[in-house]
Amino acid sequence: MDSSRINYNYRRFDPCTKYVRWMVYGVSVVYYVAVFYNSGSLRDNRVIRNDFSPPKMAVNYRDDFIGGTDFSERRSILPATKNLSSTVDVGENILPTDSNWLPPLKSTLYNIEQFSSGPILRVQHLVKKSSNLSTCEAVGEGLHRAEVGVTSSITVRLDPMRTQDFQQFFFSVLAVGEDHIFPANPQRVFSNSTNITFTYVPTFPGEYDLYVEEIFQRPPWQKQVPGSPFRLIVQGHHELDTDDFKVRTDKLPSCQTISQEDPSWVEGEWMTRKLTGRKHGVLRSGWVFQPKRCSFDIFTTDDIEIAAASKVPKTIAILGSSRERGIFLSLVDLALRKQEKIHIVQSDLSKCWGFIEFQLGNLHFIYQDFRVFRVDDIHARSKGGVNITCHNEIIAIEGNNLFQDAMRFLEKTLFGSRVWPDIIFLDTSKQQLSLLLKKIPPSWGGTIYPVQNFKSKCLTYYNAHGLLAAQKEAKASLSVDPRVAILDGFTLSTGMRHATESSPFILSSHHLHRWCNELNGEMRICGNPTEMVAQFLLGKVIAPKGKDVWMKSIDYKIREEVRLSNTRTIRLCHDCPKTLMPFHIKSEPDLHCYESAEGLQPNLKQNYTVWNDRLCPKECMQSQPVDKVYTQSVSVDVRKCTIR
Repeated sequence: MDSSRINYNYRRFDPCTKYVRWMVYGVSVVYYVAVFYNSGSLRDNRVIRNDFSPPKMAVNYRDDFIGGTDFSERRSILPATKNLSSTVDVGENILPTDSNWLPPLKSTLYNIEQFSSGPILRVQHLVKKSSNLSTCEAVGEGLHRAEVGVTSSITVRLDPMRTQDFQQFFFSVLAVGEDHIFPANPQRVFSNSTNITFTYVPTFPGEYDLYVEEIFQRPPWQKQVPGSPFRLIVQGHHELDTDDFKVRTDKLPSCQTISQEDPSWVEGEWMTRKLTGRKHGVLRSGWVFQPKRCSFDIFTTDDIEIAAASKVPKTIAILGSSRERGIFLSLVDLALRKQEKIHIVQSDLSKCWGFIEFQLGNLHFIYQDFRVFRVDDIHARSKGGVNITCHNEIIAIEGNNLFQDAMRFLEKTLFGSRVWPDIIFLDTSKQQLSLLLKKIPPSWGGTIYPVQNFKSKCLTYYNAHGLLAAQKEAKASLSVDPRVAILDGFTLSTGMRHATESSPFILSSHHLHRWCNELNGEMRICGNPTEMVAQFLLGKVIAPKGKDVWMKSIDYKIREEVRLSNTRTIRLCHDCPKTLMPFHIKSEPDLHCYESAEGLQPNLKQNYTVWNDRLCPKECMQSQPVDKVYTQSVSVDVRKCTIR
């Protein structure tokens, strides 16, 4: 045969031959990949998805995320894999070198997944000072062994030599794992009982330190039951349990979108990003509170800046004591960049017993010292008397005046000429709330969270009867006004009970936050519970329909303006008195304001005092103390009187 003919025939059938060859090659590749997958090597590092679409891409602007914190000014594109051993810079994108993943041909603005990495901040759960032994004892198989999904129990036997009244005993039972923390719940007991039973249902397998501690309202604060911490082994299939859990949490709705008319909506546990899904994100510490019914959306500093660029003003108002001020501080800490909060400890934010407002663009955070929950009888004046509470020889509370000033503050300041708040978070009772609402316009369409139990320093919440009473009170507040919603602060915060300002003592401090300098200065307020609540409130005002819906609604021009902007201005207004006592509320604060493109400015005066010269009346000083309050430095006698 002519050689040219052969060559012609070869050239004529060349495309088909190549096609067949590629088909054979493709089938071979699929076969070997399937074998490799079934061997477990690929399956163990897979990304859990419900379809066979390409892996979602994490598209983040202006930063590389370390627990949601920005560290550079570049835009990054990272595939949502479990492990990225190495990356290579390609222009302004960061693409993986792992050949299992192919970068997309074109990134999309709205295909966004929260990507978190970096260190996980740990809590010190036991120190020498908290290792004293209790005279009570703990028994039961649940001290040492448990199974995922199965109820386990332990029993604490009370010391009969101390008292026969079980109501005088309070215990904390907390299981602490490397990436998971959960409490055991006390069961209801009868008055003649000498035992208290605690139950729990494990979510994940693994090893835990089970702390069984007797806790007190005053020193020595807490004692370990002999054997505590116990070594608890929870049985289960780790990979199946955790992978299934991640899929389920990613499918859950955003918490701000569900009904909050029952305290149980926030039932859940604390865990690190190693156990929870990727879609909603985790706190900067690497931890997150994961409810059973929903997942909390996490908003980064960039997200907050984009929200601040919105044309519609958004305001969160925190009304309470220094305990609730931790939520306000967490909001500010989340909004500020590293260089803007260098002076946060020296700023007017650090210790304010009055009014303070932080503004970034159209986003406003307000805090007002609002201790009306300390007023026992709000009708005392109509009965011809004035209620007074004295701390040692100093007047701490003039109840009637304090409550009247609180009502005037709502009327003249919060709902005066300024933009009305979208959310009010305050510590108050149902009776007080019904009166305070009279000063809130009926046309206001915001939400009120009257959180009575956002505290760890309350013995009654470690008792089944006390916790049920608090939840009953919370439900009762719903009947006051349809704008009232419930956030069970104790359930949310209790897993972090060892992480108070007085860590590891549970009841020594009211504060669930503390000053810190973590993540190379990116995190100046440490407090997982306060930051978790802050993130929830941000979700309510920024993305009420969920973060994914909000991200899709953002104008591309706004995002680009924020990304390219080199400077921004914050505004701070405050009226912070120099003294804490007596507790007081100005109906119309005398504000001092400044604007800064550099961030928070230090307060050079720093001349705060705790006491002033308003002395307790002699007739009240002659009465016996009704309580004792422990501050960080001294103990204080509490007297309560009605002056006619």
